[in-house]
Amino acid sequence: MIAKIDLMSNKTMYVVKDGQLTPHELPDYGETVIITMGGKVDRLKTNIKRNV
Repeated sequence: MIAKIDLMSNKTMYVVKDGQLTPHELPDYGETVIITMGGKVDRLKTNIKRNV
């Protein structure tokens, strides 16, 4: 299977799970934690911050 992704976008993170490509938009400020179980991505946890 072949998938095309935009390598010029710094605001998108791609996760491959069970052969499926899932895009995840990254916040302007904050952090995204990747939680794995059994060596596979289980979920993403995003904390969004605001810059003042």
